[in-house]
Amino acid sequence: MKHTPKPTWILIANASKGFCFESVHGKPKLNLLARYEDPLGRAKGIELGDDRGGHESMGHGRGSGTYSPRTDARTKEHDNFARELAKVLNDGIAAHHCEALAIFASNPFLGEIKSHLSEQAMKALGTASATDLTSFDQRELTRRVDQALRPLS
Repeated sequence: MKHTPKPTWILIANASKGFCFESVHGKPKLNLLARYEDPLGRAKGIELGDDRGGHESMGHGRGSGTYSPRTDARTKEHDNFARELAKVLNDGIAAHHCEALAIFASNPFLGEIKSHLSEQAMKALGTASATDLTSFDQRELTRRVDQALRPLS
């Protein structure tokens, strides 16, 4: 009985949108599995309600306290979206829906996604490219991904 290779899942993403495709080995065709959007990914920090750093009393009025650094709401939003996208890849590998992963994501968002990948998903990650391909049409996207994934001869 011949082993049928499982597909490669390809994530194309930036901080506000992502697309998960699958590609069967050797075929320059991308099948869209899912589309993800984070409309808050493009929002300005003030629109997200930035947490302002400030004095936080930890004692009982005796002057003890700590300064909590400002947490950037936009950074938190990007991290949440990166975590969501990484979970899709982690789950796909864990459930054996795919055997390899490729990520094409804007910089530094690529690093944010990778920081949330499981150990198993990291082992399956064959290509990680800091490039934003989210604005290309299907034909151009397929061409660029196929070219990037093609083994060097």
